[in-house]
Amino acid sequence: MSLTSLPRRPLPVRLVGALCAVTLLAAGCSAGSDPAAEDSSAASGESATSDDGGDEESDGTVVADTSDGGGQTAASMPVEPIAVTPAPDGFEPPAACSGEGAYFAEVGESSTPDLPERDGETLTIEATGISGENAQLTASLGGGEARPLEDITLGETAAIEQWTISVTSVCEKTDQVEFDLIN
Repeated sequence: MSLTSLPRRPLPVRLVGALCAVTLLAAGCSAGSDPAAEDSSAASGESATSDDGGDEESDGTVVADTSDGGGQTAASMPVEPIAVTPAPDGFEPPAACSGEGAYFAEVGESSTPDLPERDGETLTIEATGISGENAQLTASLGGGEARPLEDITLGETAAIEQWTISVTSVCEKTDQVEFDLIN
């Protein structure tokens, strides 16, 4: 059988085949990066001077530069902090250090008791710092990389996947944050 006797495919079929080949080539160019390693450096808040290539934008957003180790650098992926909803208008916060929360976390520690599991997923909240009346918290789903929350204070809430927490106490003198699970 000669090459001229092979059946010719219609033009649309050849175009689809060519597009698939280009897509596979493009996917191969980005293979080899390690998203888990990228997220860990970004979640830890390392700045532009660190060896991992992380950059911190002027607004505090951490951007991780990724590399596949082969001299190619992938696009930067910003790690946005989990949004916090302000307290409602007219909210009068209770005294700090009130001890009213169902859950608490001391700075550098995970919350106690453990949050309830939902749909087979777990959530761990850790206090990373306290500055005045603001707490710095991180959230880890299923033991994954910790993601920061925006600074949060009394009466404010944060929705993290299937959980919503509400801060009930921020105590700088004991380095303790307390919160309730409201859904």
